[in-house]
Amino acid sequence: MALLCLAAAGPGSQAAAADTPAKADADAALAPFTAHYRVRFSALPFSARAERSLTREGDHWLFRSAIDARLLSLEQEARLVAAPTLRTLEYRYRQGGLAGRRERVVSFDREAGLVRRSGDKERQHPLVEPAWDPLGWQLALQRELVRDHPDLASRYQYRVSDGGDYEDYSFAPGVRETITVPAGTFEALRFTRAPVPEGEEATRLWLDPAQGYLLLRMELVDEDRRELTVTLETPPAQAAAAP
Repeated sequence: MALLCLAAAGPGSQAAAADTPAKADADAALAPFTAHYRVRFSALPFSARAERSLTREGDHWLFRSAIDARLLSLEQEARLVAAPTLRTLEYRYRQGGLAGRRERVVSFDREAGLVRRSGDKERQHPLVEPAWDPLGWQLALQRELVRDHPDLASRYQYRVSDGGDYEDYSFAPGVRETITVPAGTFEALRFTRAPVPEGEEATRLWLDPAQGYLLLRMELVDEDRRELTVTLETPPAQAAAAP
C-alpha cells in the first residue's frame, strides 16, 4: 500500500499541542489547511511535490492528497464525518502516468455493514468497526494524539481497507529527536509501526507535538527494501472554513 500512503499523516489544528487542554474535545484538532511535501521513492530517479489539504463541506470533511510528477500522477480523497465520532464515508483513488491508469471508489456502507469497492478490482467485504481508509486513519491518529497530549497511549491502532483485505496499523510513540526537513529544523517525536505484518511496509513517522502533531517526515520501506520518503516542504497554511 506504499503509493496509497504517500502522504501518510496530515496536520489538523496548528495550535500548539502544549496549549491544548488534556483530553480536550478532539473536534478542536480539525481545522482546514493546505500543506506541501517533497516525496522521494528510491526506485525512481526523480522526486515529486505533494499537496495535501483538509476542507470542510457542510457536515463533512474532505481530506485530499495529490502528487503530480513528470511520470506519475496520484490523487486520493477521503470524505469523513466528525460527529459523533470521526468516521470514513468514502475514499477515492486515481492514478495516472508511467504506472498506468487506475481508479477506484471505496464506500463504507454502515447501514449494510459492507465496504464496497468499484472501479478496478470490484469487490466487497464486511465492515468491521472501527474501519478506516488509507487517508482517514492518519487524520484519526493526529486527532487522538492532540486529545491525549501530553499523556500519550502506549500504542495507537487502526484497521485500514482500500477495498481489499484489512491491514492493521499499530504505532508506538518513541524518542524525541531533532530533525531537519526542507521546511526547517524541528523537535519531533518518532512513531514506529510495530509489528509489521509480512508483506507490508515498515513505517516511521516524525511528528511535531508543538504544532498539533504535524507530520514532518515519513519513511516507508517495503519487503524489497525500496524506500519512500516524505518530508515537509512548506508549513501548513490555514484555510477559511466553508460556511
